Amino acid sequence: MNGETMRRWTFCLFILMTSRVFASGHPTLAVLDFENNSIFKANEYRVLSQGLAEILISEFDRFEDIQIVERRKMNHLLDELKLSQSGLMQNDLSVQVGKMLGVQYFVFGAFLVGYDDRMRIDVRIVEVETGLTVKSQDITGKTKQVLDLIQKLSRGLIKDLDIKGNRKKGSESIRGERIDMNALVQFSHGVVHEDLGELQMARDFYMKALSLEPDFSRAQERLQIVDHRLRSGN
Repeated sequence: MNGETMRRWTFCLFILMTSRVFASGHPTLAVLDFENNSIFKANEYRVLSQGLAEILISEFDRFEDIQIVERRKMNHLLDELKLSQSGLMQNDLSVQVGKMLGVQYFVFGAFLVGYDDRMRIDVRIVEVETGLTVKSQDITGKTKQVLDLIQKLSRGLIKDLDIKGNRKKGSESIRGERIDMNALVQFSHGVVHEDLGELQMARDFYMKALSLEPDFSRAQERLQIVDHRLRSGN
């Protein structure tokens, strides 16, 4: 089997696996990388696009009555279709990709880091079938409170979609966690490298984040996942 045939088989298997998410009957969301609207240190903060999306996905995934498509599965599909996430803004493409993923809603986010250690995060939910924005929220606070901000956004959006807000048993809350902005940047670099399959680099950045903030729970989680993948060779 040549490389092209293998790629196609992988692609088809991916579609079959992701299409199974409808079986639960729960609303299914896919969170895209956030748009960086920052002017202050915009280049430094560009990696937050992936980091903030990963944290929001992690928070959504803690609720029982919601299904989340993994960012890496979605990015794999977009790579196969030679599309960028920004291309999903086109309604016909969002419907096509959404159906392939078994997704009912896309979640688009944006952030802006100001000069005064404050951050604004905007999130909107777009219905795949119609391409219409059905819900949107924004929140502003201190950069150290970013985890609180994302948790409040996730709870607000779940309430707006009339989804029960029951958390899964054993899931930890990030409420009250405070993290240094540099730790968030290091974590986000880890997410970027994990997306690229560069697991050792991802591990190094998660370790850097934890050296700055030892109680950074999301960095702890990603580190455990990466360590498992490194041990198993995946």
